[in-house]
Amino acid sequence: MQKGIIAIINHKGGVGKTTTTLNLGKALSMCGKKTLVIDIDPQANLSQSIGVEEPDMHVYQAMIDNTPLPIVNLAENFDLIPADLDLSEAEVKLQNDVNGYFKLRNALKSAKEKYDFILIDCPPSLGILTTNALIAATHILIVVQSEYLAVKGLQTILKLVESARENLNPDLEVAGMLITQINKTVFRQNIAETLRNIYQGKVFQTAIRQNISLAEASSVGQDIFSYSPKSAGAEDYMALAKELLS
Repeated sequence: MQKGIIAIINHKGGVGKTTTTLNLGKALSMCGKKTLVIDIDPQANLSQSIGVEEPDMHVYQAMIDNTPLPIVNLAENFDLIPADLDLSEAEVKLQNDVNGYFKLRNALKSAKEKYDFILIDCPPSLGILTTNALIAATHILIVVQSEYLAVKGLQTILKLVESARENLNPDLEVAGMLITQINKTVFRQNIAETLRNIYQGKVFQTAIRQNISLAEASSVGQDIFSYSPKSAGAEDYMALAKELLS
């Protein structure tokens, strides 16, 4: 893949969606791809994890008020559209709008030609904000923690994706499933192997290892490449970017 709008999803929190959006986005930008990351989670974790807190303008206004996209430059080839807690109010307004499911797609019309990749960090739910992302996207990337319960919920996500493809976005494709928080324990290795056997050809060969540097980087408002460029986290996310591009 050399270009696309990728919705990064899972209806379970804590699996690594935000970490993946930020660090895969930065890795793609370092590979020379002009990349935009979008925070559509009302908790605004992506914005906060890169040090953008309480922005004057954010994705809420672009979706609800049709204002221009509030793009924040983070680094060369790397931009952000931040979120704020106000986004929690958007769900009710979107549900009461006949075009509520298409707001993000419409907001991105002016931006999609300017970027090679647009990555959308979705909330930990399968509500109308996530559906907006599925309609706006060309691809989805499902983040899966190497735990039994996380794997068990995959069918729910795949059914939503299939429904979105059949009814709202026929061009939507699955870029792949990304296994996160993997370690050397037999249990987690077995979970990863089971996933690859069940969903053959749909699971990235790259898996993201448990790495304290990833959490530390977010806590100081940095991506992993700025915080610890030689860490396992930086190595894994660069490998994922190269696998995606290949």
